[in-house]
Amino acid sequence: MVFGYSFWWIVPILFISIAVARFKYRKLLKLPDVKPALALGIALLRFLTVLTLLFLLLRPALSFLRHLREKPLLLIAQDNSASLLNNKDSLYYRNEYPEFLRKQAGELEEKFTVEWLTFGKNTDKNNDIDFSGTATDISGVFDYAEQNYAVRRPEALVLLSDGVYNSGVNPRYKTIGYPVYTVGLGDTAEIPDVFIRQAEYDKFNFVKTIFPVKAQVAAVKQKGKAVRCVLRDYTGVLGEQTLRIDSDNFLGEVTFRVAARTQGIHKYTITLETGFEERSKENNRRDLYIHIIDNTGEILIAYGAPHPDVAAISEALRPTGIYNVTSHDLSLPLPAGSPPLLYILHNPRPDDRTYLRIAEEAEKRKTALWYILTDRTSIEAFAGEYRVHFLQAVNEYASPAYNRDFPYFELSAQEVKGYETYPPVVVPFGGIDPQAGKPLFTQNIKNTPTAYGLMCFYDRGGRRTTYNWGEGFWRWRLYSYRETGSHDLFNTLVHKTVHYLTSRKGNERFIHDIKPLYDETEEVVIQAELYNESYELVNTPDVRLTIRSGEKEYNYTLNRNGEKYRISLGNLAPGEYGYLLSANLREETFEQKGSFYVNTFNQELNDLVSDWSLLDEIAQRTGGKSVTLSQIDELFHEMRQNSRFVPVTKSEWKYLELNELAWLGILLLLLLCIEWFLLKYYAA
Repeated sequence: MVFGYSFWWIVPILFISIAVARFKYRKLLKLPDVKPALALGIALLRFLTVLTLLFLLLRPALSFLRHLREKPLLLIAQDNSASLLNNKDSLYYRNEYPEFLRKQAGELEEKFTVEWLTFGKNTDKNNDIDFSGTATDISGVFDYAEQNYAVRRPEALVLLSDGVYNSGVNPRYKTIGYPVYTVGLGDTAEIPDVFIRQAEYDKFNFVKTIFPVKAQVAAVKQKGKAVRCVLRDYTGVLGEQTLRIDSDNFLGEVTFRVAARTQGIHKYTITLETGFEERSKENNRRDLYIHIIDNTGEILIAYGAPHPDVAAISEALRPTGIYNVTSHDLSLPLPAGSPPLLYILHNPRPDDRTYLRIAEEAEKRKTALWYILTDRTSIEAFAGEYRVHFLQAVNEYASPAYNRDFPYFELSAQEVKGYETYPPVVVPFGGIDPQAGKPLFTQNIKNTPTAYGLMCFYDRGGRRTTYNWGEGFWRWRLYSYRETGSHDLFNTLVHKTVHYLTSRKGNERFIHDIKPLYDETEEVVIQAELYNESYELVNTPDVRLTIRSGEKEYNYTLNRNGEKYRISLGNLAPGEYGYLLSANLREETFEQKGSFYVNTFNQELNDLVSDWSLLDEIAQRTGGKSVTLSQIDELFHEMRQNSRFVPVTKSEWKYLELNELAWLGILLLLLLCIEWFLLKYYAA
């Protein structure tokens, strides 16, 4: 038995109980009808009642050792991507395979604790096999297991896949601390086919410009034949080229140059026209939606000295086509023309004449400012909205730590994970207190999160300002490319920052962040802001959203998210959508109308030949085994007989607090009732 307080309190508890019982005994002896034996019995009952009550105040608990026997944990990860339905056995995989697999795996439950995972673009904990995934990320399975099974580690993993991945990193480079048994699905036979492997184009382009559209055309077992590649829009054929296939595994490229004549969202279609049989015709077509804009959004990047940060931000913004980005040396006069939507200021001097003119212009027009301050002098010079307390003239390294309460825009879990692995920046030793600002990233110093700011946003009276503190922002762009093969992750951070800073235009009081284009695999998240006549954020009225697609109409009410509104529509089917956002504030009606498009590109229509060599390599490297689907019963039998998988016996102490036992309360009530009965019956 253990106690919540010192056991030595039992001594004063005994004295108190004896004293109360003695007092009761002496009081009863003074009554003429009470005999000494009856008085002693009632006093004893009072002693037991008081002793029990005071004893329970010590929080006594019974302790006992419990032994648990746990089966080894086995994960079964099933490829749920659409590529498994694009082979000669598609009917089997769609109808019979899920039940067959569950029956085979059921025999493993005698020896293992089995948990199911399905994976496509993402990994989920379930066994709902419908082959609906539009991408395959095999490495994501191992990431999921590492993150969600940190306490109870899996003893093994069974991976059922065709070995074809088109998302995430190469699974060959993943470090796995348990054996992986792979089961090869699909078909390794190369069946004659022609398909569009990839299309390269910019989603945004300018009016009166010519932009390229590139298509990679692949062919399997079609040597000596020709394919006609055609680009069309609503007006008809824009261009065509013929490719001669000169090998059994052919990969060629065609480039079309397209004139952007009118603004708006235009649909372009690339088709491959063949006169011979092939495996599938579905992958011979690719629809593209391109936003042609009349560019009026100007952004000026003003710098005190040349720096790679300037180039990194310029390269992130220019390909979007949404903004016209100009870099300007602060030692020179400002260029003539209308003021920009946003000034990005890199290490300006507070007494610089050109900077003072920018600050004055921004204050007058409420133009947003983005400060990138990389050294101690610059950070201290602009400390107004924030405070600094640097301790000594040395620097330290700080990694970005995401602030999950950041209110101004959303980052996906995958994006947050990517940003938190970014290389550290160099900051002065000490602290940067954001004060009233909303930090997107705080400083993580030596794996210790702090409240010191790294990237922070301010909104005062409609004037928006962002600060980046530290040297090394440009390295994030290089790191993004090294880890993922593209700059998309870094570009997303820059785009969302700029979009937030420039989203308020003029006196607009009802704004949203609906983009003109989304990808089929992209979650459609919509945020809205509503301002009263004093330009204060309000979210008391409901904001309604109507989405139209063809003849169908869907109605939603946005959720309140802090002072703003937010809704997630999930992944939408490809096509054109019209929308209407509306709200009523004090008999004033606000509406925002428009349309957006969802691009389609199912990567699972390509690479239809299974890659079992990848599965073999994963199995051999982790100490597992690779088999085909026809050998799965042999694999599961071997795993049941494998002596390395044995139950684990764990011991744990369990504690049962006595003051939680209902029967003790009943006992106390019974003692009091007996005492009351004796007094009433014998001493009446």
